[in-house]
Amino acid sequence: MLRLTGTIVFLLVFYSGFAQKTTFTEAEKATLDSMFQDDEFMNMLKTALNPKSYFIVSAGIGNSYFSTRNKQINASQLESKMVITPSVAYFHKSGLAITATAFLSEFNGQSDFYQYSLSPSYSLTKSKKISATLSYTHMFTRNGYEGYASPIKNEFYGNIYLKKPWLQPGISLGLSGGRYTDYRRFDTVINGIRRIFTDTAKTRLTALSMNAFIQHEFEYYKLLSKKDGISIKPQLILNAGSQKFTIVHTNPLITRLKARNSVRFKNLGAKSDKSSFNIQSLAFNLDVNYVIGKFGFEPQVYLDYYLPETTDQRFTAVYSFVISYAF
Repeated sequence: MLRLTGTIVFLLVFYSGFAQKTTFTEAEKATLDSMFQDDEFMNMLKTALNPKSYFIVSAGIGNSYFSTRNKQINASQLESKMVITPSVAYFHKSGLAITATAFLSEFNGQSDFYQYSLSPSYSLTKSKKISATLSYTHMFTRNGYEGYASPIKNEFYGNIYLKKPWLQPGISLGLSGGRYTDYRRFDTVINGIRRIFTDTAKTRLTALSMNAFIQHEFEYYKLLSKKDGISIKPQLILNAGSQKFTIVHTNPLITRLKARNSVRFKNLGAKSDKSSFNIQSLAFNLDVNYVIGKFGFEPQVYLDYYLPETTDQRFTAVYSFVISYAF
């Protein structure tokens, strides 16, 4: 919700001073009460001071599918594909919320839903000094789409930042992990003999992410009508973290070679990669949120530049655009 703190303080001070020096007739009081009841600004003010429970339905499009919240994890995707994400969420005035999201993409010329997510969360709603959110997300993958879906199945993510400074400092922390099994059929020729077999690949991923950021939120009201407003929030982010990735292949050929009890074939079919905790990238995130009435439009761009030496691509762009309706 767009904050109205400065305007609220001015309004209360002005109204208090004015009330001390002025006496209204009954007719004038009735007219003034009617003006306040019909004024859209006063409706926004009441909402800001007294948070309400509400639902949001939305539809988004973007190129990230690893995580619904952690952009640092999404920047580590090996490929970029277009994903449509319809979603429904319920936000309680206490700060508790739950969000359900479906992921739709194209595979071999056909579009289908391949994974779903459920994410309960809690946010501080009444603190004037800090903003904080803590969430848990679980991914559900449809059978047959294991090779396309996110390898992350469980994720804890939280962030906190100071509200009062013009440049708001903050930190976020994420712990992500998952495992999945992929089956692939091979039809090949080995030593002149045709072989048909199934390869089973068991993959396990664990990632710890932490970042420090500074941001400022620019807010503007009544741009096109009395019921609209826009928030523009740029962030500069320093990312750190560590990852562990393990994949183990099993098939009749590997099983036969391992049965020889040879040191040469001891780790055949297994691959592991682990990185220690270190600074990983410098990123810039731009979040724009335009609200008119009950509709919201939120384009977002995340640019990430990988700092350590690597043979892979250093620059990654993650983007999305979401349209929502609140009721």
